[in-house]
Amino acid sequence: MRLHRRYYVAVCVILCIWLAFLFVCSQWISSYDGLKTSDPVQLLWWSRSFSFNYDEVRQCGVDTCRISNKRSRLPMARGVLFYGSDMKTSDFPLPRGQQQIWALLHEESPRNVPFVPHLEFLRHFHFTSTFSRYSNMPLTTQYLPSEQALTSLEYHIPFEEKSKVYPSAQIVFLQTDCDTMSGREDYVTELMKYMQVDSFGGCLKNNDLLERQVEPFEFKLVIFMILFFSLNKDYLNNLYSPELLKFLSTYKYMIAIENAACPDYITEKFWRPLVIGVVPIYFGSPTIKDWQPNNKSAIYVNDFPNPRALAEYLTKLAKNQTEYDSYRSHKLNTQSPISNEWLLLNLAKRQYHIGDSSPGGSLFEKFECAVCRHVIHGSRSERAHSLHYDCPTKPPFAPLENQVEPVNVADWRSVLEVGQCQAKILDEFIRRNSSYNKADFAAELKKRMDENNCN
Repeated sequence: MRLHRRYYVAVCVILCIWLAFLFVCSQWISSYDGLKTSDPVQLLWWSRSFSFNYDEVRQCGVDTCRISNKRSRLPMARGVLFYGSDMKTSDFPLPRGQQQIWALLHEESPRNVPFVPHLEFLRHFHFTSTFSRYSNMPLTTQYLPSEQALTSLEYHIPFEEKSKVYPSAQIVFLQTDCDTMSGREDYVTELMKYMQVDSFGGCLKNNDLLERQVEPFEFKLVIFMILFFSLNKDYLNNLYSPELLKFLSTYKYMIAIENAACPDYITEKFWRPLVIGVVPIYFGSPTIKDWQPNNKSAIYVNDFPNPRALAEYLTKLAKNQTEYDSYRSHKLNTQSPISNEWLLLNLAKRQYHIGDSSPGGSLFEKFECAVCRHVIHGSRSERAHSLHYDCPTKPPFAPLENQVEPVNVADWRSVLEVGQCQAKILDEFIRRNSSYNKADFAAELKKRMDENNCN
């Protein structure tokens, strides 16, 4: 009798354990299914420049995010994405959700958005992607297609051939913007007094391809260039078009002066002449030598007191093949073309560069995925600091004769001073965390400017 009783007790215990196990498993499976079917983390582009409804589910490795530009989704958004050149001082999503991460994508200099460089504004962002090496997703080398582009001989022209093609005009200037913080147009104007500079862009244009004497094999190239400049066809998407590179490669020097001088702000102005075997005449980023392929890769404007001194050096260099080619060791040194290990390391680990045609290779898609991963795995306590977008309030400019200042430098200083005031106001408004409008911001800015209360 006792054996039967013990048997029944044992069966009941086993049955209970089995039922409990089934219950736990069902809960786990239910929970797992719930995770699989739950909505992905939502990100919102805060921009009015989208001319279309944007709503995409993006797979970023093991992470998934839904990205939209529909402002009605702001309450559900874990991350808010801003494109720097599209930001307006009176258009920020306030009040701000406690769990929302703000992310900034801004590859341009401060000429378009002068309040960005200031800490008072930057510290409200948890994630940045800028030209600075210190940002979360640096874009310092974005305009360099690849390491192979630097070493390739595809567009390289030997010294002797360059001397035959353009014996008098050895410098090319290709620019449409004639109002820059760096005083680029003033510097080139002065340089033109001492050397012939072929300028084909809208700025300081002094040459027309229709007037050039060209060989028959160049006819197709000339037709392309005429269309390119006369019709201004989508220049930004043709920075490295083969036709353009072939044309520019015939020159010995190329003006490579940035529109602003900020640490790590390096555009195609520097990389493109290196790619085609032309020596850049560079002014811009004060950290540029950290990024050059070798210790001698460019001629730096700051190494000369004025354009006349530079012209004297360029004239002598153009006649010395050995010395000239010493600037092109990234093309000519087959054993060790690039000695800059820092540059090679950054090229290997960078997240974005132009010309990436792979799925998800565009700048915006790369940025979206980087923010997606940061929102899911990163810390909300991390904030941007001044090095994430580092530009001086008083813009440096290329040195002119007798220390003369560029024509527009005073105007640009004023613009950046206003930007500093805007940043301080934005800091207060964002901290206040309540909505405001354009008139509110304008009134506060006028008050501070009138009272000289921006410092």
